[in-house]
Amino acid sequence: MTNKKTRLEILVITLAFGIMFLGCEIEPDEPTYTVWTDSVSYTEFYNAFGTLNDGYYIRYEFTSYEWGKISQTLTNEGKYNWTESEIKNWFIGRGFGDYEANKEKAWLMTIGHGFIASRSGSIVYMILK
Repeated sequence: MTNKKTRLEILVITLAFGIMFLGCEIEPDEPTYTVWTDSVSYTEFYNAFGTLNDGYYIRYEFTSYEWGKISQTLTNEGKYNWTESEIKNWFIGRGFGDYEANKEKAWLMTIGHGFIASRSGSIVYMILK
């Protein structure tokens, strides 16, 4: 009886620790970055920013003043906390080649705040950090 009771106690303790650790948030291996993504029609983009040829992209680094103004308008819609690999995957999913995706991801990671807009036909995809 004591042997069964001891095994039962060990099982209960093991389960308790397992449940405890499931409730803990585990730190990711990679740091995460807050980004916003969106897409607009080319007409909307053109009216706000000007020409962007189909199949091309632009990037822009915000000044502290610009970021202060822009950040006040941002909501949780399209907001993500992504790792560098998730950001790269966003670029790949928008038609960037591996070299360009790595290059633009690296640029985005090294600046304070900025955005990249990429045109595909009548849609412009944007990522902002």
